[in-house]
Amino acid sequence: MSCCQMPERENRPYTFLRLTQSTCPECLQLVHTRVVMESGRVYFLKTCPDHGASKALVSEDAASYQKAWRYVRPGSVPLKFQTAANKGCPHDCGLCPSHQQHTCLPIIEITDHCNLSCPVCIADNKNSRHMTLSEFKKIIDRLIEQEGYLETITLSGGEPTRHPEFLKLVDLAKDRAEIGRVSVVTNGIELAHSKKLCEELKKRNVYVVLQTDGFDDAVHQKIRGRALCGIKEKALASLAEYDVSTQIIFVAVRGINEGEIKKAIDLLLAHDHILSLMIQPVSYSGRGGAKFPHDPLNRLTIPGVLKILEEQTGGLLTAGDFFPLPCPHPLCVTLTYLLKLDDGSYIPFPRFLDMNKYLHLFEQSAMLGSDTHTENAIKTAIDDLWSAKGEIPDNQKVLKALKKALLEMYPPKTITRDELMRVTERKAKTVFIHHYMDRHDFDLERLVKCCHHYPLNDGRVMPACSYNMFCRGTAL
Repeated sequence: MSCCQMPERENRPYTFLRLTQSTCPECLQLVHTRVVMESGRVYFLKTCPDHGASKALVSEDAASYQKAWRYVRPGSVPLKFQTAANKGCPHDCGLCPSHQQHTCLPIIEITDHCNLSCPVCIADNKNSRHMTLSEFKKIIDRLIEQEGYLETITLSGGEPTRHPEFLKLVDLAKDRAEIGRVSVVTNGIELAHSKKLCEELKKRNVYVVLQTDGFDDAVHQKIRGRALCGIKEKALASLAEYDVSTQIIFVAVRGINEGEIKKAIDLLLAHDHILSLMIQPVSYSGRGGAKFPHDPLNRLTIPGVLKILEEQTGGLLTAGDFFPLPCPHPLCVTLTYLLKLDDGSYIPFPRFLDMNKYLHLFEQSAMLGSDTHTENAIKTAIDDLWSAKGEIPDNQKVLKALKKALLEMYPPKTITRDELMRVTERKAKTVFIHHYMDRHDFDLERLVKCCHHYPLNDGRVMPACSYNMFCRGTAL
């Protein structure tokens, strides 16, 4: 070798990005993990001392993965922690002082009874117990002590409508001034069979989060274990009849139902009472999800869903219309808001707003607020649009819609917080893509910013991905 020659370096098939801690997919032991970019995708490379090396796909688009990190913002800790930091994350979950984000969405599992046994379900539904009114009240009291004010609480299960005192639990939560709204996650079977239940939910202004993973019985059979199209249609009809505020949850599974995502968008836009759509790439976690057939190197991730939306909606939605949500971690959720114009069409906010100017509105919540910060943001957006005449498509239509929204959301007369919230949420529809972690893509850095929490009877408040992975049938 001459003095001018350099030795050839090892040619790796990947580019190193960062280090984190993930889990061995076999034993769930925390392991040091290399985050790498390969062929435009992002993977985790792990080595467990007991089970050897493993590789998992984390993102189908490396550029969007790297971009998401720009949206990281400081969290807001709760007023009170429940556990001490002794063993290290995630073994102290509950919340401990190491956690970096407060509880934005508490999910209270009021029963383990269910009328389905879904192959992808994370819950271990043993049909063994219902939460008592006293237990529920204690959980609510602790949450309020921890947070002061709760924008939303969600009742889940099991199938929460199977609880024999379901409406009494709803009333306990609704009676608290410190709770903004109550929502219930349901498969819709009870709603399909009982219009009376829809009527009662409307009376109480309860929000329904309806699982609707497809529009073909073969899809439901694979994901939920039963043909459910007729049930979903009846439930949706009753919710529409009583104008119940509704969110659709669509669990997207590679090779099964990704071809039906456009139909979920159509459903969202067709009905005023359907306020949002949550698309969740399936999490291979918990009782059913961990056993559901899958390939950790070929799965849907957030960029994959964005690509599907772009292809299936013919330009109505593009990847550029979405932005990562600073609360919780920006790799967990991406979303867009759709403004309804007077002609019935919709336009995504990022096409007429620089969303980077308004990220402060989403640092601690995903909801469009009904406060002075949101009011001032709309006024600023109107000013910006006025000065950008001719530069933005449908500029005058957007201006008209924003001015109308401003007048309705912030009228001269005084209205209650509940009234203001309900006006605000019907001014724009939301499309969320939320990817819960599992044993393949678990990232400790994401976990400490989690804001979706399960409050438990023993006083702990568990981050969702931690609870799903380490507490559902697996001891820490």
